[in-house]
Amino acid sequence: MSNGGNAKLLAQHFTPPAVAQLVWDAVRTIAGKDLGAGARVIDPAAGEGALLGAVGRAYQTTGVEIDAGLAERGRSQADRFYTGDGLLGTFPEVADETFDCVLANPPFGKLGPMLHLFGADGPCRLAQRFGLLDGQKQMRSFPVELLFIERALQLIRPTGWMALILPEGFLANARRQGVRDWLLARAEVRAVVALPGAFNKVQTALVVLRRSKSLARTKARLITPVGKRPSVEQYAQHVQLLLGASARRESEAAILSIGQRALRAQRWDPRFWQGRAAVRRLAGRLRLVPLGEYICHLTYGPIVTGSRPQHIEAGVPVIRQGNIAETGLDERALLCVAPAGAHDPPRSRVRPGDLLLSRSGAGALGRNRLAVYLGNKPANVGCFVDLIRLEGLNPFYAWFFFKTRLGREQIAAYANGVGTPNISFGEIRALQIAALPAAYQDALERRYREQVWPLHCRRDRTDIRAEAERRFRAIVGDLEDYLQTRRQ
Repeated sequence: MSNGGNAKLLAQHFTPPAVAQLVWDAVRTIAGKDLGAGARVIDPAAGEGALLGAVGRAYQTTGVEIDAGLAERGRSQADRFYTGDGLLGTFPEVADETFDCVLANPPFGKLGPMLHLFGADGPCRLAQRFGLLDGQKQMRSFPVELLFIERALQLIRPTGWMALILPEGFLANARRQGVRDWLLARAEVRAVVALPGAFNKVQTALVVLRRSKSLARTKARLITPVGKRPSVEQYAQHVQLLLGASARRESEAAILSIGQRALRAQRWDPRFWQGRAAVRRLAGRLRLVPLGEYICHLTYGPIVTGSRPQHIEAGVPVIRQGNIAETGLDERALLCVAPAGAHDPPRSRVRPGDLLLSRSGAGALGRNRLAVYLGNKPANVGCFVDLIRLEGLNPFYAWFFFKTRLGREQIAAYANGVGTPNISFGEIRALQIAALPAAYQDALERRYREQVWPLHCRRDRTDIRAEAERRFRAIVGDLEDYLQTRRQ
């Protein structure tokens, strides 16, 4: 069976060697002598054995893989390697509570496409073995990665270790809060390491846990990259330094320590906590106000099921995510739709001074695409653009603030999930913004209109566009410096 033949069916995401080494080095660093030579290590979703290969021969390693083709290639990576089902299968020398550590990069996705692999009585047997399935009426839509989390808990000894690569949605999505709290009642979180780019578009993190019957007083170390995304190899080196020392920041990564109790009823993703930390640091010097206190109208463009907008030359322009450039709206090729039609509802018509935010997608929300509408003709927004109308706050200041690092970290904290990242109305209203003097806010607007806007309007030329972006970044940089030094 080929590597990719069953990957989609089995929801597999293959572990790059550098990531596999990071996983093992991280759990070994945190566990210390508790995972000494001879420790028993198992991977119940072993694939080609990448994680077990990183462990080395000083340990007793066991792998289980359902895909026969992958299992054949993985046998050389472990002392024992079985072909079969890691959730329900029974194998020699694989018993509950007998392993010191579980390593796993389990499949992510719905259980439904895999149910036939467990046989006719599979659903019944799964329900009997996994407590997380209690009360689940829709087993087919249940995330399979959650079953592997419970399976890991079953396999390790009472104080054993788990190092699991999990989708960011498990760490961040509100609908997974119940499972996070369930897990926290059975294990202490010792580290969460963001793994951006490790699996292409699937955002993941390494979660290191130790089985525990009570809520421990230990700290969870949350690590995320800073600045431009480093290579996996560079990032792994800095993660090791942060896990092995008391340093709070390396050039490629930042670390926070969070108590176990603080994680209850909260997200676990490092970006969320980095955003909160940034807000706390700023709140120590400046008065912060939720953006929602200034919002008088918040909406997004129409979602018209089964209908794609048709371009009409004399129609109403629609501002979509791709029209939001770094220095403002790019109005050169706007889609135009029939006035007052389904794609031009009154509720999402823009007015001069409206703040526009790309609400989804790694290439839009992930790049912090915002702009202020400066036109004076009728226009609307697309379904992936949020229209934010403000009162008592200069929209240009809001634009620049959310382009600073303090603003970006807050927005990034909400841009989570396995699929397309999104930000909700509630999250937009909860964003914190520094209450700066109106005169300073207005000065930022004048500077944009005088220094950036004239060049933005001539952005057809590459050199002019580059100069406009340089001036725009200078405004943002000066605001960032002002926020760092001002006190109230």
